[in-house]
Amino acid sequence: MEDREVYKKAFNLLKKAIENYDLLMENEKFIIGVSGGKDSLCLTHLLNEYNKREYKNFDFICVYVKPDFLNFNTKRLINFFEKYKMRYEILEAKVSEKIKTSKKSPCFLCSRERKRILFNFAEKLNINKIVMAHHLEDLNETFLLNLFFNSEISTFLPKQDFFNGKFYIVRPLYYFTNPLIKNYNKIFKIKPIKNPCPYIKENKREEIRKFLEKYYKRDERIRENIFKGIRNIKLKYLPS
Repeated sequence: MEDREVYKKAFNLLKKAIENYDLLMENEKFIIGVSGGKDSLCLTHLLNEYNKREYKNFDFICVYVKPDFLNFNTKRLINFFEKYKMRYEILEAKVSEKIKTSKKSPCFLCSRERKRILFNFAEKLNINKIVMAHHLEDLNETFLLNLFFNSEISTFLPKQDFFNGKFYIVRPLYYFTNPLIKNYNKIFKIKPIKNPCPYIKENKREEIRKFLEKYYKRDERIRENIFKGIRNIKLKYLPS
């Protein structure tokens, strides 16, 4: 696929998700949660493009929440924000002691703390929307994670409310696949910043991801089939 086609496809899928699910309105204020990985950098760059091309007059701030056990290269992230003239904030999550003293998963504790910090920061700025870079494969992984480890059929939504609608997490990359994100980043020479998390091998999501990737390589249709299948529930063939 040529660069122009990749850009057009990415732009149209972002627009489709935003319009289909009323994710972001004109003149809206919101936070973009940025991890420095390929997904969040793609989202940030593309939302910035969408804002300019569609004249949406968005007022957004990019926020990176840095766990205190990571030796993360914030300089590269700051350079990215400044290159595209985006407002940004670097916040710290103090989770190392909690991880040492808790029996819960380090990933669960870290994710919960980073989300709490984002919500608190949003409340401080009187913002009720946080934009995240979760995409199609993330939805597939969450579906299997919840089935395998929580005994439930569920995954995340493109627009999800928290605390009875006080906050919303919205996901404009809802229709995006990993290959599309990688190709988009390649066009604009966007290089993800390596995640130096020492607990990555203990991450159940990473196990599910590797499991699914084997099947995606065998048959590319599986990627979309899981995504579509979640919307094609045949209750007649399931116990009540």
